[in-house]
Amino acid sequence: MQWELVSRVANPWGQVPVSGGGQAVNPRVQEYMANVAAAAARRDCVSRRHHYVPQAYMKAWSPDGKRVRVLDTINGLDRLRGLRDTCVRENFYRVTDPLGAPHNQAEAMLSVIDDEAARLLRLLRGWEPDDDMDFDDFMSLAVVLAFQRNRTPQRKRLMEAQDTWMRELQETPTLTTTGFVGSFFHSAYGAADEHSTRQLELWDDPKARLITSDQPVILSTDASGRSPSTLTSQYLWWPLSPSRLLVLSQNLQPRKIVHRILTRREVDRLRAAVIRNAEAAIIVLPQDTDLPAGRSLRRRPQLSVDCTSIDPKAHRCRIELGTGYGAETLDRTCRPLCAMVAMS
Repeated sequence: MQWELVSRVANPWGQVPVSGGGQAVNPRVQEYMANVAAAAARRDCVSRRHHYVPQAYMKAWSPDGKRVRVLDTINGLDRLRGLRDTCVRENFYRVTDPLGAPHNQAEAMLSVIDDEAARLLRLLRGWEPDDDMDFDDFMSLAVVLAFQRNRTPQRKRLMEAQDTWMRELQETPTLTTTGFVGSFFHSAYGAADEHSTRQLELWDDPKARLITSDQPVILSTDASGRSPSTLTSQYLWWPLSPSRLLVLSQNLQPRKIVHRILTRREVDRLRAAVIRNAEAAIIVLPQDTDLPAGRSLRRRPQLSVDCTSIDPKAHRCRIELGTGYGAETLDRTCRPLCAMVAMS
């Protein structure tokens, strides 16, 4: 395959915005990842209630700093819920050490990441069009986004579905929480490099109509309604507040941050994407009146793995992330491939 130069854009950062998968990490990230390593060496975290979306993030939608309005997509309830009880699961990050002893130290490790996320949220929510942005903050943002994208129950279910499919083809150990936690820590820098090679944009909605969910970082869909990969999607969206959206775009500009105002059509597109990708909770302002209800909440497309045979004789397939209904869809779409392998 030959490479073709399609455009040239001046680099506004003055430095190459990649870490090479963690080979050249900037000082800010080095500092807090050292604290993560220190937390990993201890066994002092006894907390069993683990937030997979930080409370500091959800607080932007809170009317009193303690509660947030949540539309439960499982039972349809729409009510104020305490931040401590939102986007939380018991022992979600509990892992076992090499001797088989369980512990919750991963929660303490992620609290370091959450502290950095809170700092960046304050910076980005308060950013004004004439403000600058440090290179270290941009690179740290890429890492924080990588952790947030990959730590949710939805992502864990997708990894479990992939694991189930792999065990149909060869003997592999069943994915455990230990494997899940280890995977998203080890892959953080690689995922961050996908983020930092995009254009940083901040889009504002003066009418404060933005919503979020328990899957807060999402990819924009293409013309067919599918969610492309992180390498090909036009946008990666992260609502920062009801009035500000962080965007990582493929449209590179010779500026550190592109700022613009959202149109009503763009607001509607984003809201639809948030609702579509929500796992169990849609988070909105108390006065929001434009929410789904009834039957529209019962079946929500989620992540799945779609396997298509591209060479039956060589037993090769193409694995594509798409929208579906979780592991059930995975099993159904993979049966032709499993049957093909069984005939070999």
